[in-house]
Amino acid sequence: MRVQFVIVVVLAGCSADLPGPRQPLVGPLDDTLRMHHIQAVGTHNSYHAEPALGRPEWDYRHAPLWEQAAFQGVRQFELDLYWNDDRDGYDVFHIPALDPISSCPTLRDCLWAQRVWSDSAPGHHPIVTLLEVKDGSVEDDDVAERLAAIEAVLLDVWERERLLTPDDVRGDSDTVRDALEPDGWPVMRGLRQRAIYVLHARGPWREVYTQGGEDVVGNLIFQDAYGDLDAPYAAIHSMNDPFNGAISGVVAAGHLVRTRADADVVEPANNDTRKRDAALASGAHFVSTDFPIPHPDTGYVVQMPDGAPSRCNPLTAPDVCAAEAIEVEP
Repeated sequence: MRVQFVIVVVLAGCSADLPGPRQPLVGPLDDTLRMHHIQAVGTHNSYHAEPALGRPEWDYRHAPLWEQAAFQGVRQFELDLYWNDDRDGYDVFHIPALDPISSCPTLRDCLWAQRVWSDSAPGHHPIVTLLEVKDGSVEDDDVAERLAAIEAVLLDVWERERLLTPDDVRGDSDTVRDALEPDGWPVMRGLRQRAIYVLHARGPWREVYTQGGEDVVGNLIFQDAYGDLDAPYAAIHSMNDPFNGAISGVVAAGHLVRTRADADVVEPANNDTRKRDAALASGAHFVSTDFPIPHPDTGYVVQMPDGAPSRCNPLTAPDVCAAEAIEVEP
């Protein structure tokens, strides 16, 4: 696998001394290739910095987010969010007290880690990050305020033009779903060095953010549609079981799908590659794992075959697609 080797320094959530982004590059197929033509590696609980003692299902560690992107070819991330009343903002970790260690303790820290890497990689295709809100029972007014707080942090770290939002995809169509018919996602030209964020939550979070499941106009974040192609906001779907036959239909519709190659360290501990192989063959665009580098005992790993670091999607990519054209080297 070829990845772009860069050195970045994350500067404590401050942009004062950052060199700023380089001009996005243009690839030879940028007027042909679209986001749903690719397949890339993702990580589950991407912030997870230390194994939790005595819990084999939490026995994995991830490198910092910028390092995953720069050296491991990771292009899809997942962050668990817990509201911190003392800061009026979100912390990022797995389980309170039991598994609290994170490479980026706050949402702002995590976004800066992504941003600094992105600035150094002008040819990267959009990265996708699932934001899983874990606040439990919250009143609708608080939900709205906390969603607004997430969007405020996004705009504090990223310029608006560096985010790829539902409105950018919707264009002149009535809904995001309508915009994906018949051609799927926009072509890659103009999308490099941009970031996509997805609200990976149901219940009141989805109801408030989508105005009862009907509207995402003006939102900075996509709503996870979980395989529901009829939802007006449908564009990105978490479908964690790679053996789920419905994945192929969602992929064929030009929507993006994230699935998982392993869970709870079961497959990695046994070097069982059946789920991984099914995920790669499914056409899902992001194959999430806890082991983008080899398991220390079994060697189990999820990397994109012939990726650079992403590859042409085995189900959707046009014949002219070449992995070297998906991301562009400076």
